Amino acid sequence: MNAAKSFKGTLLWTAPEVFKNVNNVSYGLAADIWSLGCAVLEMLTRGGRYPDFELEQAVEKFHKGEPSPLPKSLSKNARDFIRRCLRRNPKNRPSAAQLLDHPFVKK
Repeated sequence: MNAAKSFKGTLLWTAPEVFKNVNNVSYGLAADIWSLGCAVLEMLTRGGRYPDFELEQAVEKFHKGEPSPLPKSLSKNARDFIRRCLRRNPKNRPSAAQLLDHPFVKK
């Protein structure tokens, strides 16, 4: 179950490692954590990642793994939760179980 190879879903929520999957190499469930961070950001801001850029420009930033600017209007816990989900290296992202213990979720 930890060997996903498909490329389905919302382009704007796609993890960098999925974009780099040119050789059909499997990627892990951390890609879903990335997507969760994007979804939470979009729900809180109604704008998502790179709201001031056209889709093509945003996709280029995704490929480079550039971090999204997080609005100061979000709570400290919300920003921390999203930052943890959007860590470029999938090995450094928390698991879903770890995120359930995050203060942003607990409140």
